[in-house]
Amino acid sequence: MSLFGALNIASSSLKAQQQAINVVSNNIANVNTPGYSRQTPTLGTAVAEQLDGFNFGRGVQLSDIRRVVDPFLIRAQVNNGSQFTFSNTVEQGLNAVESVFGSLGTPGLATSLDAFFQAFQQLANNPQDTAQRFNIRAHAQDIVNELSGMRSQLVAAQTSADANIDQSITQANILLDKIASLNDQIRTREVGINGQANDLRDQRELAVSNLAKLLPVQVVNGANGEFIIQSKGGDLLVQDNTVRHLARGGVGPSGFPSIVIQNTNAVVQGLNQGGKIGGMLALRDGQLSSYITQVDSIAANLTFGVNQLHTSGVGQTLPATVTSGQTATDLTGTSLAVDADTSVPFASQIITGTFKVHVYDSTGTPTPAGGATISITAGTSKLNDVATQLNGVAGISASVDTTGRLIINAVAGNTIGFSNDTSNFLAAYEVNSFFHGGNASNIAISSNIAADGNNIAAGVINSTTSLHPPGDNGVALGIFTLQNTAITFDGTTQTSLHNRSTNLSSQYGTDVATARQNRLFRGAESQSLASQRESFSGVNTDEELIAMIKFQRAYQASAKVIQTTNTMLDSLMGLIR
Repeated sequence: MSLFGALNIASSSLKAQQQAINVVSNNIANVNTPGYSRQTPTLGTAVAEQLDGFNFGRGVQLSDIRRVVDPFLIRAQVNNGSQFTFSNTVEQGLNAVESVFGSLGTPGLATSLDAFFQAFQQLANNPQDTAQRFNIRAHAQDIVNELSGMRSQLVAAQTSADANIDQSITQANILLDKIASLNDQIRTREVGINGQANDLRDQRELAVSNLAKLLPVQVVNGANGEFIIQSKGGDLLVQDNTVRHLARGGVGPSGFPSIVIQNTNAVVQGLNQGGKIGGMLALRDGQLSSYITQVDSIAANLTFGVNQLHTSGVGQTLPATVTSGQTATDLTGTSLAVDADTSVPFASQIITGTFKVHVYDSTGTPTPAGGATISITAGTSKLNDVATQLNGVAGISASVDTTGRLIINAVAGNTIGFSNDTSNFLAAYEVNSFFHGGNASNIAISSNIAADGNNIAAGVINSTTSLHPPGDNGVALGIFTLQNTAITFDGTTQTSLHNRSTNLSSQYGTDVATARQNRLFRGAESQSLASQRESFSGVNTDEELIAMIKFQRAYQASAKVIQTTNTMLDSLMGLIR
């Protein structure tokens, strides 16, 4: 082997060591680059040269630049990032509605309900107390404000969560495009070339990690280094350089637009299993929806439960005109049974039964004693039928007005009262009611009580004699005991209003604690995985400097070989001269 062979060997070493130093320099330069994975140069001997029966080495070459990664650790981080973001999103969303459930400085719904029912207890102790009636009305208005305010804030939180979903879909589509583009670049660079497009692979894994923080995904390794991205439900999102974007579709069961594959009606499956979008879906359709349902249920059971008792009661004054708070869909009141009118929230509570209407003259004497019985037949009786029966009672007239309301008028000087309603008609159509509405979105104090607190009933009318002693407290006691009476008028599980309000607050507290616990667990897991990745794939500048010194020394030694060989060549040339 000639001296020129030694020069070539040394030259190959200079080149290889320089390339290795370049790899180390790149590591140090990217020590703070998010998602960067440490790269290590792999040196290999060049193919030996056979000469005079011997195999002489031809030096060294850079055979590979290996990207130091652990695929299982990467997948664990992607999954953890998705779950952490999910838990964090839910926790933040729940914390945002904390004020809805009251605090130390602001009484909550349970406190307002307690004050309302205690006011009725005080009225029962003194049924003729005018001041206590106004106290009841004030507490009732607090409840109305509390329930409507809670619902309004919860619905606003739902709407905000849905708007955040739109923003996240836009961000997810950008990342899907980026992943597809990187797939194409990686395939182009790696096909036919020894080695991997390491930096591009780092960028793609970072993009996948960021995508997983928005929606739960699963990654399948495709041919030629590409990634196939699917939703957790198996919907294809990226294959090679082809992307299927997310979009909003038609209104789903939640009442909000569904999330579909763009230009199709295919609803994306598995989105609620992780990521920010999953957290928003869980918050919007889970916790917030449940709270709204419970708030509506409290309003519904409070409204109908109180009205059931109040419509058969009497206040300090008796009215000369009574108008139903609810309006019929059938404006003439002639074609739809009173229990089948879906525009009346509690129409389904009407059953076959009766109620009594009592008429009093100007002196307060019943005419006649015992009143008149009005019959209701479920599935048959129309609103106009009720008006017709009322028209048959001496001293009053009744009609269904053009808005679908039942109006009962007493002749001049007469007044009207009601008792013993076994049909639930009076409460359903809000005749002589305390509350108006069917849920927290429309609950209100009835117009007659809003106009005059003296219309709040404390006692009942004796259905046999039509008398109503001023000291009677039957209705007030009944409403007071309603607080802890198990009831249901909306198909929910039978329980008391007190339990409903405390259960709502308890559920919120449990949900917050669970979300916080999940976030802390995923956060600790995230830190552990990040530490493991940093240990395995991260850049340690001390180690890189040591490697650089090693390659530098090899470079210097190779340069010395060239210098020595050059001296030998000079000596040889001197002999020739």
